[in-house]
Amino acid sequence: MSVEPSSAKGFPFSFFRKGRMPGTKKNNQKNTRKRRVIIYGIIAVLVLASVLASSLKPLAGTVLTVEPKEFVRGFTEEGQVLAAQEWPLYTSVDGKVMAVHVRNGDSVSKGQTLLELDTADLVYQLTALKAQLQSVEGQHLQTTGDPIKALVQQQTLLIEQAERDAQALEQSHSRMKALYDAGAIPLTQYEEARLQAEKARNFLEQQKAALALLYEQQSLPGTEQIYAGQKDALQAQISQLEDRIGKAKVTAPEDGLIKDAHLKEGEFAAAGQLLLNVFAPKGYKAEGYILAKEAPSLKAGDPVEIILDTNSGNQILSGDIESVEPSAVERISPLGLKENRVKVTVSLHSESTVIIGSTVDIKFITHRAEAQLMIPKTALFPYENGEAVWAVDEGKARIRPVVKGMENDKEVIILEGLTSGDQILLDTDLAGLKEGKKIKAL
Repeated sequence: MSVEPSSAKGFPFSFFRKGRMPGTKKNNQKNTRKRRVIIYGIIAVLVLASVLASSLKPLAGTVLTVEPKEFVRGFTEEGQVLAAQEWPLYTSVDGKVMAVHVRNGDSVSKGQTLLELDTADLVYQLTALKAQLQSVEGQHLQTTGDPIKALVQQQTLLIEQAERDAQALEQSHSRMKALYDAGAIPLTQYEEARLQAEKARNFLEQQKAALALLYEQQSLPGTEQIYAGQKDALQAQISQLEDRIGKAKVTAPEDGLIKDAHLKEGEFAAAGQLLLNVFAPKGYKAEGYILAKEAPSLKAGDPVEIILDTNSGNQILSGDIESVEPSAVERISPLGLKENRVKVTVSLHSESTVIIGSTVDIKFITHRAEAQLMIPKTALFPYENGEAVWAVDEGKARIRPVVKGMENDKEVIILEGLTSGDQILLDTDLAGLKEGKKIKAL
């Protein structure tokens, strides 16, 4: 028997859904709008509370209390460490290196032979001059023949030799001048070469004058004096060659250590060339070149700071200016620019060992002032037609216009606007920073 489902099943529910539906939707919509209004209101209140809390929350920043202190202004240039005393040794003759008796770092004593040059050519010249001297002495003993003719022949030989010597010494002088102009040799070395060349020229002129005198002679009076003069001239040349041969053996001028000994046996050394250096084992100095415009602000005795870069960090050494050159020289900057610079020599004070030839930074002081109110330059900002700082007054930020004075790389002197004990905010770019904002000092 089948039972048909009654259409009345679920009647109450159907009636509720169909009979009450319109009113329920309206109530739900009203409730939804109320809930939204309440939610939006809560959000607005939270936002306002957050904004209010944010505005009341102090900004955290670095605050500096301004106190008087020493102001120092200067500049830094690169320099090189040298020995406090050193004696560069140059060759005064051309020649091949025959023997080198020392190496870099060797300790030597005053008078010790360091290096020897081959003097074979000089010995040959010396032998020839001695032979000429014997010849003159032999001619002096002659009692026959034409004495004037013999004298003329001998004088011609003397002139030829004098011309060769003058030419060689003039070439040596030219090389020494180039080295001196480049700052490679001292003035005394250059002056010696110049004097030697001048003596050789004068001697050549004397020999030419003597020959002219022989041609003008019509008789033989004064023959003894002529022979005596020739002998003296030859003896002078012999002495000069003997001196040059002696200088081919290079000895230590003082006790010290060896550096710059780069020549090897068999290499050629030209006159005026640096052979090696002897330097004192204790004491250091540094040399640097500063811009000519900075030189008038420095003087001997001024303190300096030497910064030496090492594997363990910067080593700070003290020193003082030893000398400031009176004239500038043209030098090429690292950027390839020509600059007029003045050499400054600095005495370096260090109990520890410093490597000769090391590169250092030399910090020169050009101005020093006591009890100055100073702040970091980064604390300033443009304000109206001048500059100002953020002062912290009773825990709140206030714009404080200031008048600045002299400055260095990092700090500036404040002439007006701040007094000792004032506090300023160093963080000028804090988000939300404005007049009256509370500041919490870090």
